[in-house]
Amino acid sequence: MLKSISCEAIVKTPITFGEGLNSVVGADDAQNSIGKSSVLMLIDFAFGGNDFPVKCDDVTRNVGDFKVGIEFEFDKKHSFIRDTSKPDSVYFVEDQEMKTLKYFTSFLKEKYLPDELDISFRECVSGFFRIYQRNNYDDKRPLDIVKKDNWDSIRKRILKIYGEYWKISNLESEKSEKTKRSSDIKGTFGSGAVRKITKTQYTKNNAYIDHMTSEIEAIKHSLRKNVTDIKSLINDRNISLKKEKDELLEKRNSLSVQLARIDSNLNGSKIRKSKSFQVVTEFFPDIDSERLERVEEFHKGITKILKNHLNAEKKLILESISAADSDIERLDKELLKIVDSKEESVYLLERLMELDRSNRELITQNEYWSRADKVKEEIRQIKEEINKAIESSISKIEQSLNSGMKVYIERIYHDKAILPTLSLDSTDYKFSHGDDRGTGKGFANMIALDLTFLEKTHLPCIIHDSLLFKNLDIPAVESLIEIYSGFKKQIFISIDEVSKYREEVRDLIQSSEFIKLDKEKLAFKVKWKSRQD
Repeated sequence: MLKSISCEAIVKTPITFGEGLNSVVGADDAQNSIGKSSVLMLIDFAFGGNDFPVKCDDVTRNVGDFKVGIEFEFDKKHSFIRDTSKPDSVYFVEDQEMKTLKYFTSFLKEKYLPDELDISFRECVSGFFRIYQRNNYDDKRPLDIVKKDNWDSIRKRILKIYGEYWKISNLESEKSEKTKRSSDIKGTFGSGAVRKITKTQYTKNNAYIDHMTSEIEAIKHSLRKNVTDIKSLINDRNISLKKEKDELLEKRNSLSVQLARIDSNLNGSKIRKSKSFQVVTEFFPDIDSERLERVEEFHKGITKILKNHLNAEKKLILESISAADSDIERLDKELLKIVDSKEESVYLLERLMELDRSNRELITQNEYWSRADKVKEEIRQIKEEINKAIESSISKIEQSLNSGMKVYIERIYHDKAILPTLSLDSTDYKFSHGDDRGTGKGFANMIALDLTFLEKTHLPCIIHDSLLFKNLDIPAVESLIEIYSGFKKQIFISIDEVSKYREEVRDLIQSSEFIKLDKEKLAFKVKWKSRQD
């Protein structure tokens, strides 16, 4: 726990702390601008925060930068020194070495939080250090560390504080591994080393692979046999190629006929000009010329649609003719190769190598398609598992927080006070105060939420500034002080007007007091809030 703070700039040094409640006590007249919040900010600084030099710059402007001695006690005492002018460094007294702020907060995490809690120390505590200068006391958004905090970040933080994130973390690691594998496969496709195919092409490839495998086996068998078998196999291949070419030629001729018919239709689809109707109006003056023009426009529209359709069909036919020509050229080359081959066995060997290369290429394409499809499905399943794990954990946390707040609100108000409700949804959260929406009750609900986290999780400490108590009625604050005093974990508060509370509560505050401030005893000794004439 935090044992003490030493600082020559403060009116009292050292300041020592104990277990449970620790109070900065202000004046009975609720005098402001005496430094209560700034002292709490200094405690935040001792816990590794870096807001003090920026958000309490009025202090450093008027008293100058200063060093802060910090002492924690865990298995033994550990001493450190921080300088407001060098907030990113911390001096480790026992090691006699200057180290980074990150190293310091990692030390605090090691001492305060269990190893399995996958959260940084500051991420854990920062949202529960509610101090005026930090502006993190919006009772409608109590889980936000900063204004408009992202829900994914908030949800992850809650899961971590409750020790539920490890389940999701393991799945996220698995998802990252699968995603990297998917990226590697896409990289192979992108490099051109393996052609990317569709599921339809995958099915076609399987058919081609079966066909080529059969032909490869037949060629190997023939090469092992006599010349007669080789000639027979070549002759079969020759016949097969000629048959395939004849089918392609017949298909091409059919396409050419279709093309000629389309060209004829396109040439015959002429649009009539308006002059064509002038002869009609000369012979029939009474005819409705406007109606003739509408008929003409209709014909123009029909002709345009027809032309578009015919041109689209023509384009497809031309593409099919081009593909047929390419296939015919390929077949001609292979037939010529058979004719030119002096040795049948040479042709078969060349054919065997060609088939083997094509077969391996298609097999590789299909293997990579299968890998890509498999990893895609695995990622989908992991995402589903992550969503289910989050939903289950968030539901338990929501129930835990709502039941905890119920206990604390009933202890604070001792009657049937309207209970707050925290709803943790898939896209955001809502902190509802019901029909009791007064500022005091809103802050009481937020305090109850913090106390539930303090009780039910590894959250090590909280800080509550006096502004949270301003609008609470006296009995509610008295109950709250009694609740604070029941904790062993450290709770740091600032409070004033102590004399208005009953004696037992005054005694609790007095026993927890670590510094008392008023207009004559300012936290940083110097008064700078009044205008200087």
